[in-house]
Amino acid sequence: MLPSIDGRLVVIGVVLLAVSGLAGVAAGASDASLSTVNETVRVHAVEDATIEGATDLDAGETVTIRVQSTGDTSPRFFKSADVGVGENGTFVGEFDLADLSSGATFSVSVTHDGSSIAEADGTVVAADVPVTATPTETSTGTRTETSGPGFGVATAAAALCAGAGLAARRRRHH
Repeated sequence: MLPSIDGRLVVIGVVLLAVSGLAGVAAGASDASLSTVNETVRVHAVEDATIEGATDLDAGETVTIRVQSTGDTSPRFFKSADVGVGENGTFVGEFDLADLSSGATFSVSVTHDGSSIAEADGTVVAADVPVTATPTETSTGTRTETSGPGFGVATAAAALCAGAGLAARRRRHH
């Protein structure tokens, strides 16, 4: 039987391993933000209206931007574009919204691998209204980052378990 201190160390090690596994799952979730003004995506009624944002995904990954009419917007529409994430984590989708008039409303969602990573409401603004963007977090995912002095949680937990085993071994031999 292990002395009580070693038993506690083993329990702590097991708990740390479980927590590090959960942190790894959370770290796999993605995060994104859409360029908005007052938390609303603004576009002009043009053939090449752009919707842009930023994400923590790696460059070259693909996100899907979906734009769908809301409210009394006419004509009703649903548009989708698969776009690549750039080197700096940004993405840009172009949509033909020339048939819409100022005041038309829509929703925007960004997905990656079938999971929603950002959502926002949008509106078509008059040609003289700026669509200048400021990034606003609209994450539906959870991102957890862990860091330490040269090692992560899993390494620390493994070292703790190894230390507990060594302590137990030393006590048996003394």
